[in-house]
Amino acid sequence: MRPTPRLPRSAHLAGVAAVALALSVSAASCAAPGQGGRASAADPSAELVLQPVADRGHNPFTPSTATPDGADPSPSPTASPPDSAPPADPGRHQSVSGGTAGLYGGVRNVPSCDIDRQIAFLGRDPDKQAALAQTLRVDEADLPGYMRELTTVLLRADTRVTGYGFADDEATAYQSVMQAGSAVLVDDTGVPRVRCASGSPLTAPEKLSGNLRYGGTGWRGYRPSRTVVVTPAKQALSKLVIVDVSTNLWFERPVGGRPGEDRKLAQPPPNPFAPPSPEPSGSPSSPSAEPTKSPGEPTEVPTDGPGTESGQPSTAPPLPGGAEDPDHERVSAGASAGSGGGDASAR
Repeated sequence: MRPTPRLPRSAHLAGVAAVALALSVSAASCAAPGQGGRASAADPSAELVLQPVADRGHNPFTPSTATPDGADPSPSPTASPPDSAPPADPGRHQSVSGGTAGLYGGVRNVPSCDIDRQIAFLGRDPDKQAALAQTLRVDEADLPGYMRELTTVLLRADTRVTGYGFADDEATAYQSVMQAGSAVLVDDTGVPRVRCASGSPLTAPEKLSGNLRYGGTGWRGYRPSRTVVVTPAKQALSKLVIVDVSTNLWFERPVGGRPGEDRKLAQPPPNPFAPPSPEPSGSPSSPSAEPTKSPGEPTEVPTDGPGTESGQPSTAPPLPGGAEDPDHERVSAGASAGSGGGDASAR
C-alpha cells in the first residue's frame, strides 16, 4: 500500500495561521461593547466607545425611554470615529460641577425620559434590576423610589462616563462618551446616573489602559477637547437651571420634578456654562494631544430679580462648539456667552 502523502510544512503552517486569525477576529467581534465602528479587542479597558444620541449600545438594559417631545431637535450627524488614539485619562477633559447653570438642556414642562416606563421595564427583569441597583449602590427594594428622585435632562456637551451593558447576568463596564443632546437622568448632585436610550447605569469615568482605540459610532464635530466630565456639586441641589433647547430660554427644574413644575426665569444666570470652543487653527491634529481648560469657580444663581417679561435672556445660552465650527450642529440657537459656572441650588 502506497503511504499517504504528507503536506509540505509551509502549507501546514499557513493553515494553522488562518485558523488562529479567524479565532482572534471572532473573539474581537464578540467582545465589542460599542455598536458600530471598528472591531474591539477582548480588553474593554483600552476602548473609548462613542455613543450618538439615540445609540442603545451593546447589550442595553432596557428599550429606550427617551421621549420624542423632550428631545434635542438637531443632534449632530454621525461619522466615523477619529483615527487617532483617545485620551487615556478622563482628567484631560474639562471638569464641570453638576450644579452649573446651563450644563443641561431640556424642554420646559416636558420630561426628556419616561421614568415610570423605565421602572416598569426593570421590574419585569429582576436580574437587570438587581444589576442596575448594585452598580448604582442602591438597595434593590429602594430602586424605584431612587429613580423617581432623579431628574430628566439633555446633555449640552459631549460627556465622558463609565457606561454598562448587561451580559451573563451582570453589568459589564466600558468607557464611553455620550453625544450632546443625549437624554439622561441625573441625581441631586447633578451627576448623570442613567442613560435613557438604553436604561443603562452610569458611573464616573475611569482611565483607559493598553492599546488605546475608539469604538462605537462617532459624530461630526466630536473633539476630546470639547468633552466634559461632570463632578458632583458641593452640596445636594434642590433645582437645576436649564436651557430650553426649543426656545433658547432659561428655566428652573426641581430635582426629581415632574411635568408642570418647571419655572421660567426672567433673567439669565451669571457666568453660565460655556462648552469648550473649537481649537484654533494650527493646533495639534491629534485629538489626544489637545489641551484642556477648567471653568472658574461656580457662583450662586439668583432665582428672582429684574428681567424681561418674556423670559428672553439678555445673554443667549452658550452652545457646544459655537458658530466657528461649521461641522458642529448646535444644541440650541444663539450666540456663545462667557465661560464659567453657577450652582443651581436654591438657598
